[in-house]
Amino acid sequence: MNRQAEFILIIVGASFSILTFFGATLYTLVFGINAMLMLDMPTTYGGGGEAIILWIFTFFSIIAVLFTLASAIFGFIGAFKIKNNGPKTKLFGVCFIVLGGLQVFTIHGILFLIAGILTVTKKEYQTNLKEDEGIKWD
Repeated sequence: MNRQAEFILIIVGASFSILTFFGATLYTLVFGINAMLMLDMPTTYGGGGEAIILWIFTFFSIIAVLFTLASAIFGFIGAFKIKNNGPKTKLFGVCFIVLGGLQVFTIHGILFLIAGILTVTKKEYQTNLKEDEGIKWD
């Protein structure tokens, strides 16, 4: 079965996930450096409360970096598994629905969600050849 649409959606989604990974990495570095500077000289840059908030932002941005990296890797692997139309294609479709649902507020999450729905709902057509009737699609 031709799964070109799903393949392209997942590849574009994984590419956006890579771009998000680089942005989240930069964000993590900025907040991490600022948090370390605040711990080094708390009286110069602000109080201890600001340092705690920066460490919280750094922690959540590290989680975002790891999640987008895993999303990109799974996206590229899953795209080629779906393109080959292996036996676990529907399972990858369900995985992309879950992954897209977790990232529904991002463009790559929406693309993963659409590709997963297309993968799960695509109907396989079979041809029936009968002598006098020609080709019928079921």
